[in-house]
Amino acid sequence: MSVLLIDAGNSRLKWRWQGDSQQCDLADFAAQPWPDASHVLMASVRELPELEAELGARYACLHVIHRALPQFPDFVHCYEKPERLGVDRWLAMLGAARALPTASQWLVIDAGTALTVDLLTRHNNELHHQGGYIVPGLQLAQQALFLRTERVREFADEAPATDFSLANDTLGCVSAGVRRQHVALVAQLCQQYSHASCVITGGDGAWLADAAGCRYHADLVFEGMEELCAGSFFS
Repeated sequence: MSVLLIDAGNSRLKWRWQGDSQQCDLADFAAQPWPDASHVLMASVRELPELEAELGARYACLHVIHRALPQFPDFVHCYEKPERLGVDRWLAMLGAARALPTASQWLVIDAGTALTVDLLTRHNNELHHQGGYIVPGLQLAQQALFLRTERVREFADEAPATDFSLANDTLGCVSAGVRRQHVALVAQLCQQYSHASCVITGGDGAWLADAAGCRYHADLVFEGMEELCAGSFFS
């Protein structure tokens, strides 16, 4: 069985086919050379009717999941209503457990449009979601300041910071400050949950992992989808 895996985020589309990963802007999905596959599994954080219609017309066996599955073998939710847990967070947790199978605790951080943090533990061969945090991601946090404050605004002759050193113009101060917030949050959590294996993923994850001294894994969501495929999802 050949399975095409698709991860549809808020602005980007990523897919994995036979071990090779690619990505594009959501607006460009129709122009992509989609491969032949017997099954397609797509995880999407929001409804994308045009994309689903395109894929449905192309592939006979399309499965789309928008939220965490309330019932999944050996996974215990902490949410009273598990279907409200974002599918990207849930798959990243499954992916962390698959990528780091010898660990017993995982601190899973996804740095994208939002920065999400989830603590996952293993007890008696069951994975237990202990809870997490959601805060604005880099771009979202900066946009909030520019949109909601009168004197904090972008200037065309300024550039965003590439690290979190003290900055000397408005755009630099905002971008460096937001970066420092994220690094401080991750550092504090790693200290508090020192026995957990910290793994960071997401579009803004590489710099954050480097700055915080944590492990970076670009494709945790795909690892989680592989875990679904390894089970009885398509049976």
